[in-house]
Amino acid sequence: MARLIYAYIDILRKISKTWEVCTIMGRMMKMLVTVAAGVALFAANSSAEEAKGKLKTHAAKAKTISVKVEGKGVMLFRYTDQTKFANARNANEIGEDDTLSVEFSTTDGANVASAITRVVAKLPEGVSAITMDELQTLVKLGPEKGNYVLVDSRPVSRFNDGHIPTAISVPFADLEKTKESRLPADKSKPLIFYCGGVTCVLSPKSAGLAKKLGYANVRVFSDGEPAWKKAELPLHASLEFVKEGNIVLVDLRDPAKVAKGYIPRAVNIPAGQLASRQSAFPASKGAPIVFYSDNEAEMLAALETTRDWEYNRTSLFPGGVEAWKAKGLEVKNGAAPTAITWTRKLAPGEIYVADLKKAIETGSAVSIDGRTPEEFAAGHLKGAINVPADEAVKHLDKLPKDKQLISYCSTGARAEMVYDALKDKGFNITFTKAGIEFAKDGSYKVLE
Repeated sequence: MARLIYAYIDILRKISKTWEVCTIMGRMMKMLVTVAAGVALFAANSSAEEAKGKLKTHAAKAKTISVKVEGKGVMLFRYTDQTKFANARNANEIGEDDTLSVEFSTTDGANVASAITRVVAKLPEGVSAITMDELQTLVKLGPEKGNYVLVDSRPVSRFNDGHIPTAISVPFADLEKTKESRLPADKSKPLIFYCGGVTCVLSPKSAGLAKKLGYANVRVFSDGEPAWKKAELPLHASLEFVKEGNIVLVDLRDPAKVAKGYIPRAVNIPAGQLASRQSAFPASKGAPIVFYSDNEAEMLAALETTRDWEYNRTSLFPGGVEAWKAKGLEVKNGAAPTAITWTRKLAPGEIYVADLKKAIETGSAVSIDGRTPEEFAAGHLKGAINVPADEAVKHLDKLPKDKQLISYCSTGARAEMVYDALKDKGFNITFTKAGIEFAKDGSYKVLE
């Protein structure tokens, strides 16, 4: 359109040499160009799409997130400096399992987000919020002195892994079926519900159901378990998690006390020695670590130490051996093991570090590097193909479908994104969450 306008004005200039005509036509041209640009912008915006789902993975280096979208599986979205965030200042404030609404457009096969909204769950009518400070005060008093019942509305597995002290587990799905039978008989008893953070709807739904059942004093701790954990407050592991979970269980007591009875599967690392035993713990920072002792101060100090080591799934088993025996469970006697042996359970499509190393050495699989071209150029596995996570679908034509593919990156996040992008495209692909560090001389180190 702009070219036609310029040509038209040129003709007019030839017909009339007057400055006035040229000026008027110039203004008309600018106006028409502006209108044309507006039309183009409107068309671009009107073609934008929207997807809603829960965050699965965030790769900060690639500025990419993966979202589990109902009916569409896992979708990848790249964000830029122009992406607008709502209910979060940036992508780093988005947490695991947060519900997101993503406005995006697709360019060259890549989904680019124009806006990312952290969907905040609304409280039902008649239900009020409780602050972190208020809840802390009540938890310190305990349910009897504080006169409250704290309810974890998340699935039982999440509760077992780590819950706010004094909480009971009543998943929303169970509450729907059993109604008030899972709640106190006294309907004047203050109830406090929580779940997985401000985007989680389980606690608001539970609170709304409690109101319908006739409970008069119902509140919600909207920030939930993630905020409690972020504030570095202790989470408690359930008895079931200590019995059956894939955990590192640590007895912090002195060996003499441990010899008189300890929980099966526990390793003995006395509290005074913990700070010097960092290398004994799993390389994976996601390893669930549970501490117990007969000294609360020792447990809290251990929790702080391992959090400083960046382990993100640490909790306490309150009551320790006495709580274990009170449930009729047997203890072991004698010296407890001192070496930690733990193996992470794999996610769907994931392989162990040993399998990755074997594939690298034997050449039995093709390595797919999910990092940026700049990172790839600075060092990569021999024979690897660079498929940046944020634009994986653009590289389908250079990937073999008759060979095993293994995606990797520097942390595991982008490797999983590549796997999600390619698994339903006819490729035989797995991934590793192990990180790989490359040195300037071309050597590399595989981390758990």
